[in-house]
Amino acid sequence: MTGQLSERTATQPPASSKRTWADLRWRGAPVGVPWLVALLMLVVSVALYPSSIGFGGLATMTPLLGVLIIASLGQSLVIGTGGIDLSVSSVVTVVGVIFVMEAGSAGGSVPLALVYSLAAGLICGVVNGVLVEYLALSPLVSTLATGQIMAGLANIWYGGGANRLAVPPDWRSFTGSTFGRGISYLLLAAVVLVALASVVLSYTAVGRRLTAASTSPEAGRYQGIAVRRYRAATYVLASLLYSVAGVFLVGSIGTPTLSLGDVYQLSTIVVVVLGGAALSGGRLHPGATMAGALFLSLINQDVAATGAAAGTQGVIQGAVLVLAMLATSIGALRALLRRRRTNV
Repeated sequence: MTGQLSERTATQPPASSKRTWADLRWRGAPVGVPWLVALLMLVVSVALYPSSIGFGGLATMTPLLGVLIIASLGQSLVIGTGGIDLSVSSVVTVVGVIFVMEAGSAGGSVPLALVYSLAAGLICGVVNGVLVEYLALSPLVSTLATGQIMAGLANIWYGGGANRLAVPPDWRSFTGSTFGRGISYLLLAAVVLVALASVVLSYTAVGRRLTAASTSPEAGRYQGIAVRRYRAATYVLASLLYSVAGVFLVGSIGTPTLSLGDVYQLSTIVVVVLGGAALSGGRLHPGATMAGALFLSLINQDVAATGAAAGTQGVIQGAVLVLAMLATSIGALRALLRRRRTNV
């Protein structure tokens, strides 16, 4: 009998290998699927418009892709908590105005302009975090209100002289630099930020606590995690990332405008949902967010190449958001039904 048990045990795969494969699927699928879709979109784009991978196409798309990844990474932190941040467009705009006001005037200082720009984003993020997490106000209304305040300040400062200034040549040269076939260094900076966020979230105690506070606040409180503090911190980090996106974007364009950040109001949400995130909150996957940004950028580039009307991109982004939310909901429903069948 003992020999039969030993033989049966030896012929079965180790339980640890099964757990390892399941763990790989659990970790890899949320990132692998968005990247598969993004790469398929890349193949289609190259087939339809081969010039998109030429120097001119990459030099035009990759700086904006880098900015979109950075801004969307901030939005993903907030959406991971089940919230949403509608101040993103205003923060990008006001940061661009502040940066040019300080650095573009005679005797202006780029380092000081960066400090002021990041400080503006920091203040907005702190206010958002306090309103949403400590005062329990609606994230939709709170971030929309702070965004309106930031937009008003941008309007005042823009009319106060920023509209006559331009980005310093050194900063514009830095943000416009490329390598290889025209890939922007801004995209490289975005990839580094995504890698850093992935490492922090997956392999540090702070990241694991943030994930716990985002996915299951009640469980986090039982574990002794300062849930409210961590969740409020996502709004602060998000606004800092919007600020970084803003100073990079205004450097690429060369001058601030009052519509500088408008495109990021919806596009960052679309990118996060394309990355497989649910608007109700959940685990964060920065790599999937980057894939979503690539997918949306390719769509925007293809639409622009067709010469379609300016509003077409907005129509397509709205449609993509609806389809992505439907796909996410259907996937969650199938997973729930599968678990129920397994339990039965």
